[in-house]
Amino acid sequence: MKNIITIFATGILLTLGVQAIFAEEPVFAPEEHCLAYKTEITMFFFVELKVIGKSCDVTAKMRWNASGEKAQVEVSVPVNTLDSGIAMRDADIHEILKTELTPNIRFVSEWLEKSAWEKMLEGQLPEVSGNLEVAGGIFPVKFSLSFAKQAEFSLVEGQLKTTFTALKIVVPAVAGGFIAEPQDELELLLHLHLDKISGAEKITAQ
Repeated sequence: MKNIITIFATGILLTLGVQAIFAEEPVFAPEEHCLAYKTEITMFFFVELKVIGKSCDVTAKMRWNASGEKAQVEVSVPVNTLDSGIAMRDADIHEILKTELTPNIRFVSEWLEKSAWEKMLEGQLPEVSGNLEVAGGIFPVKFSLSFAKQAEFSLVEGQLKTTFTALKIVVPAVAGGFIAEPQDELELLLHLHLDKISGAEKITAQ
């Protein structure tokens, strides 16, 4: 965006190779405790390219009320730690997501009974509502949830399908869309180890 020549060269490289890599590789390795975003851009009017940025600098915790019967989950990640593999793109993300207003992407869930969180461990809590703080705004959202018990750890995964428009985020095109035209669809993905969520031990101890 600030350096059209560099982006043009980057676009050619992406068109030739990176799209195939993203198509074959999963977003997360099993051992990772991370957050990622996924979107698409159209290169040169016809090449659809996935864009994935990820950070494993995640803080996740469960906050309990005084009685210990209700809790909410908070997940936060600094915007400046998101890594898409292209430094220039990551620098633009800081501007697009208005890090001067909201330095962290943060999700804070609604308060739920302990029994509801225990259902998550049984795969019976399909989604959780809350507020997403991003790009200077706060938005009500719902993350789809899934839970899987691995040999050495328990994994909680979340998915939010939304749009830049819904989050009032403006992603500019490059060269009027000739080089790159952003798509509106956006996914946020959570891949969290239960034992790394502070406070979660209150629901794991059975």
